[in-house]
Amino acid sequence: MKKNILTIIILAMTLVNMVLSAVIIFTIVPTANKTNNLVSKVAQIIDLEVETEEVKPISVSDINIHEIPEKLTINLKRTNNINHYAVLNVSLSVNKVHEDAETIEPLIEVHANEIKEIVTEEFSKYAIDEVMTKKDEIKEQALTRIQDHFHSDCIVNVSFGNMVLQ
Repeated sequence: MKKNILTIIILAMTLVNMVLSAVIIFTIVPTANKTNNLVSKVAQIIDLEVETEEVKPISVSDINIHEIPEKLTINLKRTNNINHYAVLNVSLSVNKVHEDAETIEPLIEVHANEIKEIVTEEFSKYAIDEVMTKKDEIKEQALTRIQDHFHSDCIVNVSFGNMVLQ
């Protein structure tokens, strides 16, 4: 008699296990498939963005340099209640084979004050200790803002020459 009760208990546990396995399969697997599809779509989007960001290098002969005539004197962020400033020249590199180059190049001199203001604002965010270590970051932010100002990406670089920090 004990063997029959033990067999019935094992049979009941096996049936419960099969029912619970079926419930898990029908509830967890579709959710896992949806998550897998979402991850695949995100991975495809990232791959597309990486492919579109590949830019052909611009030949040196295709770049015109436009120097802003005046030196800029920029107040930097205060440190220890001491005023610091930077003195520098600004120049823009323009891709002359770009479709917008003919319209943008004459406007650079006209918009020199706006360009100086953008560079001044970007430099004034940093203290004297940070300027040299974050020079590339400042250049990128200034370049992005100048490109936004002209609504074109024909300006490919911003250069800061003869920089003196005091």
